[in-house]
Amino acid sequence: MSRKQWRNPKPIHRKPKQTTKKMEHRKQANNEPERRATVAGLEIRANDAGKFALRGYAARFNSVYNMGWFTEEVHRDAFKNANMGDVRILLNHDSNQILGRTAAGTARVGIDKEGLWYEVDLPNSPNGDNVRVAVERGDISQSSWGFTLRISDSGNGDKWEKRDGKEHRILTDIDTVFDASPVTFPANP
Repeated sequence: MSRKQWRNPKPIHRKPKQTTKKMEHRKQANNEPERRATVAGLEIRANDAGKFALRGYAARFNSVYNMGWFTEEVHRDAFKNANMGDVRILLNHDSNQILGRTAAGTARVGIDKEGLWYEVDLPNSPNGDNVRVAVERGDISQSSWGFTLRISDSGNGDKWEKRDGKEHRILTDIDTVFDASPVTFPANP
């Protein structure tokens, strides 16, 4: 290589990276975990013993989320066959900051007319105290959830359609809900 070539190399033409759309379809095909968030209206409650519980909605029905190149919503029957037997309540989806777990009896999850709700008995620990104070101050006011879709011969637990010239995804069959989290930065506020 000459000195001139070394100083001014020709640009290398590389294949463009996969687009977000292609990556999302790849994620679906591999059934990789996905996370979504919602404005939850988090609420702290104290019981007679002075212990605190946090309650909020991790997913809401009849809410359309703008995910960038597509919009998304959760169908009312999406949780009908979902495994919610061992849901962790984590701060910001961080498994190092566990607040409770349904399998341990320190958290509860369920479905009502609004969507997927969760409630956790906050631990008597720095994590529990930090979350309680952050929610009371309004620093944390949103929630999120982690899930996988059911993959079967008949489909991938979702359906796609066009709405207002944009791709629209409807989550129709959740396989597993593995976490619900109060979050600082939601994926889709």
